Amino acid sequence: MPDSRIETGEESLKHKNRKEIRFHHVGIVVQTDTIKNLLINFIEIDEHSWHVDSQGVDVTFLPLGNAFLELIYPHGNKTIEKYIDRYGEGIHHFCFEVNDLDYWADKCDKKGFKVVSKDQRCFFIHPKSFGGILVEFVQYTEKDHMQVLTVMK
Repeated sequence: MPDSRIETGEESLKHKNRKEIRFHHVGIVVQTDTIKNLLINFIEIDEHSWHVDSQGVDVTFLPLGNAFLELIYPHGNKTIEKYIDRYGEGIHHFCFEVNDLDYWADKCDKKGFKVVSKDQRCFFIHPKSFGGILVEFVQYTEKDHMQVLTVMK
């Protein structure tokens, strides 16, 4: 009897063409290292930090199991500075990682979710069209500097 766990060539092709989505991170806007230090000292986890000049932010990713916490520090980004002034430090968005960004952007649009800030690496769903929650989608690529953080194979 053949092993049912072994894919045939046709099944393998279907799997490769499947539009995958998985949870990637929760974005938290911060002004200080207080939250980061609490997490690093309490859970004893590593951090990966860098500056994103094009977005005017410093980011720190903290790995937790198969996902991440992203700490976003405004470094000239007026939108995030205004967000913190209005709501304080805290959860800003959640993010999915996908293998076909255009497919998911089209699907979101067809479902009535307002796609904003789309580029070759990511897009967002406006919170007014998604129950008040900002949602990010990121494209996994081999050349992406986030590769060291991702769990997607």
